[in-house]
Amino acid sequence: MGLRVTIKDVAKEAGTSIKTVSNVLNQSGRMRPETRRRVEDAIRRLGYTPNVSARAMRSGGSKLIGLNIAGFSQPFGAYLADSVIAAAKRRQYGVIVNTYSRDKGGLAGSIADTLRLGADGWIFAADRALTDGGSMLDQPYPIVLAGDYLSYGKCDSVTVPNAESLRAVTKRFLDMGYTRVALIGCPPNVSSEQYIRQCREGAQSLRMQGYVRAFEEHGMTIDWRYAIATFGWDRRSGVRAVADMLDRLPLPQVMLCLNDAMALGAIYELQARGLRVPEDVQVVGFDNVPESEYSVPALTTIDPNIRDYAEHAVGMLIERVEGYEGPARSYVTDYTLVERATAEFGHE
Repeated sequence: MGLRVTIKDVAKEAGTSIKTVSNVLNQSGRMRPETRRRVEDAIRRLGYTPNVSARAMRSGGSKLIGLNIAGFSQPFGAYLADSVIAAAKRRQYGVIVNTYSRDKGGLAGSIADTLRLGADGWIFAADRALTDGGSMLDQPYPIVLAGDYLSYGKCDSVTVPNAESLRAVTKRFLDMGYTRVALIGCPPNVSSEQYIRQCREGAQSLRMQGYVRAFEEHGMTIDWRYAIATFGWDRRSGVRAVADMLDRLPLPQVMLCLNDAMALGAIYELQARGLRVPEDVQVVGFDNVPESEYSVPALTTIDPNIRDYAEHAVGMLIERVEGYEGPARSYVTDYTLVERATAEFGHE
């Protein structure tokens, strides 16, 4: 094993002072943007990481991995973080959690944070497609990409069966004779049905793809008025989407919501208008976050097994941290439909 890269090596490579490198790592001080980029490029080229986790590894103390996530404004974020932390603890690793925001460059804009925080490897929970062929995945530490976007073979990845699960649940309702099946949370500005059929990434698009396939397999024409687009995926988006739909369309028989947060918002708006769930309209969510069990009525939802998702993300990352150098791997969880009170399937 070669000598460990030091902050002095980075300063020499970047042509700056040690203090400048320290300021970049700590996100402090003032400097020209090109200087900051030069230091960050040198950090990546040399594979520099702070000494925190390296010392822990050598001493046999606590070991650290990182979770880089969009935040906790939605139930899914907290659910995923809890699952990752539990999976890491079972392997005697700690977890550093870093959050990023779209208005500051999203996941790509948080790379400097990960270099400064010094975990041995990172789980990147992506909230949008990666640009430049996934170039942001070229980092000096192992990465597992968690989410519904392409990793371009640059790192291990975990995802859920977006299209297949929505296809199966939509088909189940169509088999029962329902024809007005609304889809809440579709991607805005979808250019064509052909685009949806060919889509390879993005939870909104892939889940919508499953919905489209179910109608096609039934030989049925989709009433596209009931494919309701949203710009957000939170409770408020669910409220607004349902309010808009009910103001201009007849009540659907079923509402398939592309996540639980929107489903909870949908139930709120339906009840505020005096409508009964499931007697007047049935509602199904996606994620099976803990809150879904305690809504009134309790939410029927697609469970993509986030604990299994987290287990594989953590497991693959720690294998990389501990020396595995094989080709990039991918893992897709299974799913189940958790039947609660917001939908009736009429079992024989």
